[in-house]
Amino acid sequence: MSQPYAFIQSTADIFGQAPMQLWAFLENSDFIRRNPDGSFYRMDEVSLIRHDEFLDTDYRLMKSIGARGVRDAARWYLSHPAPGRFDWTWIDRMMDAADQHELGMYIDLWHYGYPDWLDIMSTDAPYHFAEFAAAIAERCPTIDYWCICNEPSLLIEMGGRQGIWTPHLKLQDATEFRRQVSRMIIEASKAVRAFNPDAVLVIPEPWHATDLNSEDNQAAVFDTVLGLRDPELGGDDTLCDVIGLNHYRDSTLPPLHRLILNAGKRYPEKPIWLTETSGPPIGWQQTEWFWWMMSEVRLANIAGVPTEVFTWAPAISMYDWTDETVQLHNGIWIIEPDGSRIPNGRMIEAVALAREYGYLE
Repeated sequence: MSQPYAFIQSTADIFGQAPMQLWAFLENSDFIRRNPDGSFYRMDEVSLIRHDEFLDTDYRLMKSIGARGVRDAARWYLSHPAPGRFDWTWIDRMMDAADQHELGMYIDLWHYGYPDWLDIMSTDAPYHFAEFAAAIAERCPTIDYWCICNEPSLLIEMGGRQGIWTPHLKLQDATEFRRQVSRMIIEASKAVRAFNPDAVLVIPEPWHATDLNSEDNQAAVFDTVLGLRDPELGGDDTLCDVIGLNHYRDSTLPPLHRLILNAGKRYPEKPIWLTETSGPPIGWQQTEWFWWMMSEVRLANIAGVPTEVFTWAPAISMYDWTDETVQLHNGIWIIEPDGSRIPNGRMIEAVALAREYGYLE
């Protein structure tokens, strides 16, 4: 597919800031939710958005907007069907497509869900997750970027405290679940590092206004994996290379650029990436949110916290987590009934204009 816009390279924008890399995220949540009637349902966004059918098309679209790379799913629950046994069908397809379209692969190992056979609170759960990570690192040595676990603090809230997602715990104090999730991230990170010492390990976490959720709470897993909290779990500064900030709609108190500055002060030796953002799917044009986030990130950059990566999430619009019949038009493309992808408003033009202005590479 030909690229619809010419990419204008720039060494700096009008604010004197270096352009950011554009990365695309393919929504791949796969948790088991508890429905109000007591039944259970596995939410598999890869199937819902038909990314498994449109893999080549989706990667071609990512390349057409100048995305440097893509964050996509390892699909743990499918790719690791039993202890010590792996099904490489999906991961091999994904890696072949990324190679064909010359996209960097930023693999998402654990996106809320996990295999049915795994008791996540068991003492051997960290071993099983590390086994999965090591097997992928050995099979796919060209993967440079690793999301060992996406938004662990949200998993802890939804699965550990509210009990809506697996493992359906309802803990008044979810500290032990946080410790277990952190153990799993620590052991899997060590396993990847053993095969690929140069792997870039990224933890994307929700990073939002602190009026309802304190910064210390939002940073709990970061701190644990880095060995700043509960050091007996084995955390270490080498187990997280990039602080990933995921930002969506909140009270805006304080605004995002101040939150980015706080992250920069908290982790001064770590690069900061914007690892997810998109606007509310109702009442907004996505281009409005795109420019708002671009402006907020630039304010933080001017104030001294550089951001190398700007990620739109999801690139292909996703389906609602509580009603999978409802498509949320929050992507760069939306999905037609036949599965075809069509531009969402003027998002493609906005991305091209941001590149022309020197905000994006």
